[in-house]
Order: sequence, then C-alpha cells, then structure tokens
Amino acid sequence: MSEPAHPADNVAPAPVTVIVPARNEVPVLDYCLQGVRSQDHEPLRMIVVDDASTDATAELAQRHAHDDPRITVTSSGGPPPGWNGKTHAMHVGVQARGAGEPGEWLLFLDADTEPAPQLVTRLLATATELDADLVSTPGGPPPGASLVWWLLMPPGTQLICENAAPDGRSRKAFAIGHCILVRRAYFDKVGGWTPLAAVGNEDVALATAVRDAGGRTRTVRSVDTLTSHGMDPFGRGWVSFRKSFSVGTQGSVPLLTGAGVAHLAFGLTPPVALIAGSRSRQPWLVVAGLVAWGAQGLAHTRAAQAMGAPARSGPAAPVSWVLVGGLFLDAAHRVRRGAMQWKGRPLGTVGRGGGVRRQHRG
Repeated sequence: MSEPAHPADNVAPAPVTVIVPARNEVPVLDYCLQGVRSQDHEPLRMIVVDDASTDATAELAQRHAHDDPRITVTSSGGPPPGWNGKTHAMHVGVQARGAGEPGEWLLFLDADTEPAPQLVTRLLATATELDADLVSTPGGPPPGASLVWWLLMPPGTQLICENAAPDGRSRKAFAIGHCILVRRAYFDKVGGWTPLAAVGNEDVALATAVRDAGGRTRTVRSVDTLTSHGMDPFGRGWVSFRKSFSVGTQGSVPLLTGAGVAHLAFGLTPPVALIAGSRSRQPWLVVAGLVAWGAQGLAHTRAAQAMGAPARSGPAAPVSWVLVGGLFLDAAHRVRRGAMQWKGRPLGTVGRGGGVRRQHRG
C-alpha cells in the first residue's frame, strides 16, 4: 500500500457525498459524524442511513442533522430478500442522494470509524495523483487497541492480499469497506450496489467491478487520517474476521475446516520443529524451525506495517496463525449449525453438505 497524497494547489474542489450505513452504532457513531463534520473539504454533504437499528442510532444521527444542515438522515427499514444489510443500507443512501452532479465522488464510510479533518482532502489528492477512480483505506488502530491488531490483523491482511491486490492488478482488486471513495461516474457505470446485492465481500467486489470497467483502483495507508474502532474489543474483532472468512469461502464447511487445520499446522510447525530438534539434538531441525519462524515473523511485520498495526508483533506470528486456524474452525462449526450471524441478522442458511445458500440478510 502507498501513502495518501497531499492536495495540489489551484484545483477546483470536487463535490463529495459521504454515506454512512449505521446499525446499532450508538457507542461509535458520534465519533464518526463529528469527524465527518470537521472535514476541511467543501462542498460536502452527508447521508446517514439508519439500518433498522434497535438502539438510539437514529436519534443520535438526527441530533447531528439538527446542528448541521449538510446531514440528511434516512432509514432503510432492513434489507429485502437477496440483499446484504450493509450493502442495502449503502444503496438506500445513494438513492436518497439522487442523480448527483458532474464530478461528484461518493465516500462510503463505516459508522465505527473516526476520520481526521484532512481525510477527504487527502483521498481526493491521492485519486488525482494516481489517476484513480476508487481509493480505499483501512485506517489505523485506536489508542489502547486490542490484541486483534497485534495477532489477527496481520495474517488477515496476508490472506486477503493473496487473492486481491492493493494496486488492482491481481485476479481481484483490493478494497477495505471501512472507507471507500469512488468516482460517481464509475459507480453508476458498474450499476451501483444492485449487482452486488448478495455479495458478502462487497468492498472487493466493487473495486473489482470498477477495475474491470476500465477504472483504476488503489488502497493506501492512512493511520494519520482514519481510526477504526470496529475491531475492538478482541471479541468484536474475532466475530468480524469469522464473518469475513465464512463469506470468503461461501460458507463451505469443508473449505473452512480444511483451512482451519492447515493454518493450525502452519502456525505450529516452527515451534514444534524447534522443540523437537532441541530434544533430539538435531541441529538441522532447529535451524529449520528458526528459519520458518523468521519467515513468518517477517511477513507478519510487513502486513502489520501496511495496516498500521504494531510491527513489533512479528515474533508472535506462529500464535497468530494458530488463532487464524481457530477462527476458520469456529466459522465452520457455526455455519454447520446455521448459527452464523452479523449484527443480529442471519448471515445465511446452511444445507446438509455445508455451504451458505444465498439468503443473506445482514
């Protein structure tokens, strides 16, 4: 991932519409909306979509709208059959915006993020410098971040990047759903969210669609411009990764189980080789264990740096991969039982042979 660019002088500012899908986000929504309202970019408008929340999310958003005329609050009432919840909420936000205007950009921003005042300006500058039509950024950890950022974020990033590239040149284009800025013309060109209604990894799917339609996509670091609260505490991060792994394998119990066993073995191999070599006094096995541990640690460190996670967590790489194995097995268990949920909605229904039938509601 590259660093976001700084704005150029004497460039007419583009209109930006920020769309924030929000379901039961009272603990974090205030941080998000305060950050959006403090942006140093104009013209800017905001649309908050209350996704059938059962808490006071709508009331909190309305208080911000009362204080800032740039904010519109609308409601999705929940997703219809064939739609994922977040994707439908973002679709409702675009519908509420209407046709837009020439040169407009759409910024899809998760409610559990906290943008710095320069976020929009920096993203637009990056798009201009790279001639990109979609720019995505993951954000960085909040102060006092949980161990998710140490142990799960680096291997999770490595797994995603195996199939999707930040520069858009792989089989799939990489994007992070926390924060996606897309040129409205290209968003409309690919059909908006409607063709992606039931796709689980809607961020990667949108970036890939834009790339395949002739656009350019990029994912950049943004530790200083966006904070992500969505992976904390540890339990919340675990559930988030579990959902992503389930969706990424299309709810296949055999795939989830196989991946779980493989990653457990991958994580355990270096320490087991080291211990076995020490006990049997076989130097070659000790060396093999140390080399494998070092290779895992180096890859872990690089991925951590890309996501703004603590780079010094590299030596814990084997523990991370064991945890990833546990995540896959946990996902397999829940999919098999038909108990996979996200934000209080079933993620899918499970047939006898495993696999999530496309009845996504969350």
